[in-house]
Amino acid sequence: MAFHVHSDKPFFDLVIGDKTYSSWSMRAWLVAVQSGLPFKEINIKLDDAKTAAQIAKYTDSGKVPVLKQGKRVIWDSLAIAEYLNELSPEAKLWPEEAGTRALARSYAAEMHSGFPNLRTNLSMDLKRSQPVKHLTDGTRAEINRIIKLWKDALKVSEGPFLFGDFCIADAFFAPVVFRFINYGIKMKDPMVKQYMKNIQDHHGVQFWMEEAMQEKSKPIEFN
Repeated sequence: MAFHVHSDKPFFDLVIGDKTYSSWSMRAWLVAVQSGLPFKEINIKLDDAKTAAQIAKYTDSGKVPVLKQGKRVIWDSLAIAEYLNELSPEAKLWPEEAGTRALARSYAAEMHSGFPNLRTNLSMDLKRSQPVKHLTDGTRAEINRIIKLWKDALKVSEGPFLFGDFCIADAFFAPVVFRFINYGIKMKDPMVKQYMKNIQDHHGVQFWMEEAMQEKSKPIEFN
């Protein structure tokens, strides 16, 4: 467990899975860090015999992340992000301009509900450093879609992030940046390459990566 704002009175608890593998946890966690609100991090190791029982202490959904604030329980990364936006309006977790804000929400929503081939073919593993040997046509199409989304937004905002300042949409695409890196998906466009670097340099992302590298993974065993 850790506090990411200097306070001994966390405003909420955030239940997450392994930093190495849990992309949805990473999204909610980055938004929580960006909100500036003090929170307590509760880590649950996934794919373990005790995982289901541990998650059940916080939610009936059977999944992480989960935000717990007193008796209030919010699951699903996008719902958590929206709630944090309500709690911390001064953090400007969405762009201020209405049209840009709607577009950023569209980006986050598409990432939230789409790209099934990418999730299957390039599952998140922050310790992987081996290029993928084969991509399905569906995965290639989804990679091209993501690159187009990034380019379209960056051409308008001119960076450093998709819509200028780091927002929820960037948090939702952050795990994809590392999927591309860890699976050896090379980018040609200098604007896209710079965006990926900006994500890697984000203070929350760097902290997440440091802790992910310290996690110990054990093989899954069967009787």
